[in-house]
Amino acid sequence: MKKVPILIAGLLVLIAGYLYASPYLALNNIKNAAKARDAEELSSYIDFPSVKQGVKDQVKAKFATEMLTGEDQGGFEALGSMFATAMIDQLVDGLVSPEGLAAMMVGDQEQAAKEAPTTEEQSSPSDNLEYETGYDSFNDFHVNLSNPTTDKTVKVMLHRDGLNWKIVDIDFPFDEF
Repeated sequence: MKKVPILIAGLLVLIAGYLYASPYLALNNIKNAAKARDAEELSSYIDFPSVKQGVKDQVKAKFATEMLTGEDQGGFEALGSMFATAMIDQLVDGLVSPEGLAAMMVGDQEQAAKEAPTTEEQSSPSDNLEYETGYDSFNDFHVNLSNPTTDKTVKVMLHRDGLNWKIVDIDFPFDEF
């Protein structure tokens, strides 16, 4: 009889441990899929509609800020900015997609083959990144990727999707470009 409450308590501890560790496990899976250049596996961890909308909003806000801080515009500049805003949606839709992700990985492989390090002492760019992770709420988790040499930080937001986690937003440091 005493074994049942102990078994239930042990099971609850295991479940709580998994729930706490699950975003870290997802991050490890994302990292391994990226290293293996597995676009299909990597795309299973990304909520593309949410990420696309977030990137579109960031680019449009940056573009609008640049347009407002510039000199007075004539009619052609205003027309050009309208076309540019319309093109942002198409550009982001093409880049932030499973196909775009696969193309970036293939392009990265080709670039890596062209610029292969000549010595084993050289490190990859990801080795220079500093990570800061943490929960924002039970269902929200963030990862801050900082490059200490450039002092730029990319913030990646994950959201719990059942027992799994998905990337729902990526905040780029557009203000620093």
